Amino acid sequence: MIGRGRYRVRDTTRLNPQTGEGVPGQQWTLGAQAVEVEFDTRECTYRVLKAASVFDAGKVINPGTARGQVIGGMNMGLSFATREGLLYNQAGQVLNPQLRSYKVTRYGETPAYLAEFVETPFLEGPYGARGVAEHGTIGMPACLANALSLAAEVELDTLPLTPEMIWRARGGGR
Repeated sequence: MIGRGRYRVRDTTRLNPQTGEGVPGQQWTLGAQAVEVEFDTRECTYRVLKAASVFDAGKVINPGTARGQVIGGMNMGLSFATREGLLYNQAGQVLNPQLRSYKVTRYGETPAYLAEFVETPFLEGPYGARGVAEHGTIGMPACLANALSLAAEVELDTLPLTPEMIWRARGGGR
């Protein structure tokens, strides 16, 4: 048997190119994320011990896959927060537009991950499911910055969160 099908959430519209108004999708969700860090106040170095995410995933169809998607997203968000940074020249041109120098998080550098779900069936989704993969990525940089801000006793609002950046924010080098 060969079949074809397509699913489109009702009440979605294209975005207006002039105003940006429209309803492109309804895959938003609610959740909470947190990290636990160990911070060395003298060296301004840190280690992420634990990272947690809890999301309303609609109906979780495959718990292992959903958990893996969220944990992968959390790892991506933490990697972005700790390692990625764009360098610009005076004209605003990106000076490092390649992935060659990107330092990928390796096994043993990752924290303990916790990913859990609340299930509120999404009436517009297939089988009540809702997308979850990218949600794990979104809040991790802010979670890490908040945890380090508390530990370092200074507001950190620039990525990547390197020891040098934290040292400078604390007044180092004056």
